[in-house]
Amino acid sequence: NIIRNLHLTPPLSASLQTMDQVIPTVFQNLCIISCSTTFLCAPLHNTVKGAVSQAEAQGWISNSSETWLAGHSLGATCANTLFQAYSSAYSGLIVMGGYVDETGDHDLLHYPVPVLTLNVELDGGLARPGKISTWWRQFLTLDKSAVRTKPVIVLPKLNHSDFCPGFDVPGDLPAEVSQEEATRLIAKSVAAFLTLHFHAAGETEALKVLESQVEWTRQLMTPYLKAQSWERDAENHSVSMEGASALCALAQRKLAPLEPEEEQRLQVLDGFHVSSPNLEHCHPNWTALAGDQLLVRSCSHTNYYTDISNTGKFTAAKEVGCKLLAASRIAQQLKTTAKQEHVPCSEMNKVAVQLAEELASPSTLARYKAQGRKWCFLPDTFSVAGPVWVFHDELQLKENASCMSVQSPAMLTELNALLYPGIHYCKLLSPARVLDWMMTDSLKGHAAEVLVI
Repeated sequence: NIIRNLHLTPPLSASLQTMDQVIPTVFQNLCIISCSTTFLCAPLHNTVKGAVSQAEAQGWISNSSETWLAGHSLGATCANTLFQAYSSAYSGLIVMGGYVDETGDHDLLHYPVPVLTLNVELDGGLARPGKISTWWRQFLTLDKSAVRTKPVIVLPKLNHSDFCPGFDVPGDLPAEVSQEEATRLIAKSVAAFLTLHFHAAGETEALKVLESQVEWTRQLMTPYLKAQSWERDAENHSVSMEGASALCALAQRKLAPLEPEEEQRLQVLDGFHVSSPNLEHCHPNWTALAGDQLLVRSCSHTNYYTDISNTGKFTAAKEVGCKLLAASRIAQQLKTTAKQEHVPCSEMNKVAVQLAEELASPSTLARYKAQGRKWCFLPDTFSVAGPVWVFHDELQLKENASCMSVQSPAMLTELNALLYPGIHYCKLLSPARVLDWMMTDSLKGHAAEVLVI
């Protein structure tokens, strides 16, 4: 048996109640009020015990091996917290439109019982595909049995509201299937997972269902992980033990364009720095090599969106900071002429969008091309000093009715500058941030309400 409905919201009917009536009722009954932490979860625990007692009164024989927790949205958060507070009572967990902890003893890797993480392609809020990439990445590190024990699944064409029929969650995306079809798909996924753990008839078919859903999830999520890899490769130690940014290495070439024969003489290596102070003290440099070759070393760093207690919705970098050499410096050292000396950072933001579109899954790209708001590229702004660029000036992203505008803070000095001559600094757009926009927020109207789970 499954202890269900941890969201604890009463049945809602849009035809009988207005949104003004519904929303206060929902927020009066949110399970998070009765289980905000593992230390303050007794009220919800008692509610669940009461439900179990009612089942026992109707003839069910209590057995912890047959008692699982399930919840959706905030209910998934509550189910996860309740399990951690009273784990001995439950033998498995199902989170829908939600997730378990990001790190620690109760992340997906270390969760002590089987977990189904079931989400949807058109979730408009915190359980969007970009966010779920955290647990998809963890799933990929597990062995083959994880399809049975800890599958991470994103169902195509469903939205967050499909988990709660009758209540359209503010800020959600429109579903592309009927509620009846959505309910059938959700039930099919949960039933397949439970079949494997209750050893019911049809295990072979149930495993095929999960394997098929995991494979669809793979083709949706792989592009996002590839887009994130442009931000930082922690295993590339050619310059820095903290990794390298492929985006900054590419930016060095794109913002200092050369003729093809000269391009072959240029080598670029990037050194990544986890902390902003280390980025401040890193300066791009060069070494002349044999055979008229030039080795350039750039510096990189990423800033991320706030994510307190796993409440952030973006896993992509907020910006990628690149310290590069100016085109004039590279041309000087190669004893040639640059094709263009003052290529703005905005041109590299266009490249980031192009990379994301090339990576996107077929469903993401088709939907974005047909419905999504695109990008507007504003002229660079110029920082007054290196420390100001590092610590204060940020990449600006602003939505409007037709697009998401992006504007880079930059520093570009001439070869005769008194301080740090021949440098080009750019705060750049991450391809992963572009892909998150393509999958989710580009499909909303301007200033859509924020979905809170």
